[in-house]
Formats: sequence, C-alpha cells, structure tokens
Amino acid sequence: MADTARVWTTADLLAWIEPHLQAKGVESPRVYARHLTAEAIGCDVMDLFTDAHRPADQDELGRLRTLVAQAAAGAPLQQLLGRATFSFRDFKVTKDVLAPRDATESLVQAVQTWHRGLDQDARPDPLLVADIGTGTGCIAVTLAADIPAAWVMAVDCCPAAAAVAQSNVDAHELGDRVVVTEGLLLEPLTQQVHVIVSNPPYINDADFEALDATVKDHEPALALRGGADGLDVIRPLVAAAPARLLEGGLLAMEVCTTHAAAVAELCTQAGLSSIKVLRDAWGDERIVTALNGDWPSHQ
Repeated sequence: MADTARVWTTADLLAWIEPHLQAKGVESPRVYARHLTAEAIGCDVMDLFTDAHRPADQDELGRLRTLVAQAAAGAPLQQLLGRATFSFRDFKVTKDVLAPRDATESLVQAVQTWHRGLDQDARPDPLLVADIGTGTGCIAVTLAADIPAAWVMAVDCCPAAAAVAQSNVDAHELGDRVVVTEGLLLEPLTQQVHVIVSNPPYINDADFEALDATVKDHEPALALRGGADGLDVIRPLVAAAPARLLEGGLLAMEVCTTHAAAVAELCTQAGLSSIKVLRDAWGDERIVTALNGDWPSHQ
C-alpha cells in the first residue's frame, strides 16, 4: 500500500494484505485481512464482499496501514480490534488481559451444568460466585447474564485488568450483580460462596518459552505463567477453596491438559470430593471440578 495515489478498492486491499501477512508468518492471514479491513473502513466483514469495489479513502488507508503493521509484528487480532466474542457476547480486550478463549466457554458451561443439576426448588438465590483472575470479566459477565440468581465477585490482582473487567460489566449493564474487586486469589472474599470459578495462570516455564510470539510477546505474562510446573497459582487456590466454599459448593478451574490429573490430586488432598476432569469442546482434558462435601439437592 505504498502508492497513496492509487485507488485501493476493498478487493485490492484483501488481495494485498493476506499474502503480506502470510509472508510475515501470521497464522490465519485471511482472517486477519478480513477483520482488519472491516475495522479500518468501518463495516461488517460480510460487507467486504457485497461492496468489493468500494474505494478506501486516505484516512481508512492510514488506519489499515497501522493495523497491518502491528499484525505483522505479532499483535493478536483481538487486541488490534479491541474486542473479542465469548459466548455470543462482545468483550473489550486490551494488552492487560488475555483474550477470551473457546476452552473457557467449556469452563462456564461446567458451572451452568452443575447449577442446572441442583433441585430446582432448592437452588440458592442469590447464587454467590467468585470469579478468580477475572481478566476481561467474560466468565463473571456470562454467568451473571445466563443465571439470573447469580451474584458474582470478580477478582483480579492487576488493577489494569480489573479496569477492563469493570468496563465490560458496565457495557453489559450487570453492575448490580457483578462486583469487580482488586486482590490476590480468594483474599477479598469476606463470606463463603456457592461457586469458585477460575481460569488461573497455568502455563509452566518451559511451555511459556515455546509459546507463539503472538501470545508470549503480546499477552500479559501475569495471566499466563504458572511457575516451573504450572501449578504455582493453582496450589494455593485449591488449598484455600474449602474454607471459602459453602457446604456442597463447587470449585471449577480451567487447567493445562498436561497437569489435569495433578490438579485433581490437589483437590483430593484439600478434602474436596466428586472430583471430575472434563474435556473442552476440542476434546482436551481442560476443566477440573470438585465439590466441598455433599449438597443434598444435587442430582
């Protein structure tokens, strides 16, 4: 796009950006090309094909040139767009938070499945939930939106991440049932809850060094790194969970597939019961759930 005097149509832009990003080693260059072009010219992706001969103006070309340069340098698509979709809802994304992943939707579904399994007449109202390491707030918002009885404390130790979560809570108009709090793990909880849900940092040091640069260099290490074996955050979280869960309450965590069994053993050592290792939508053992004793109404 060096020739600013040239008239660049939408079709021209797509034809140039995709091979350019592919040559730079960007995964899914076609997806990047379509979404970045739509973002720069202010349209939906489908509009790119229904109006393929639309000429871009200089402001649009300038915005697109900046986005493509950032993508070529390894910036994730969600950060470039400033948003990501999770459970059919849009969430603000910045460099201070992990972009929501599909696997985390399976974590939310595990909590929802547990809640549906409770006897309908005995389901707690409010359902007290703690989302630990909330990041974008996508877990907290989704649970509150999908379970009307849910009251969620969304906790993050990073002030910048907590600010992003608050923005997303406000955007989804759930401030009456989702409270964002800064703090370390379960320390901010002042009362026991029915559910502790978390997507904690769980990537071990060796795996972190081998991550794709798009993740390693552009997403927050604080939300990714779990120490030498990936369990530095999970260990204290599991150990503290029984004291913070009500009788029969649920602990649900997203973990690394390589240490799901180790996390299940930590739950056993903590005195939790009914421990399950669940597969995500891709078939990976990514979710660990456990109960704090028996809930009489649980089916």
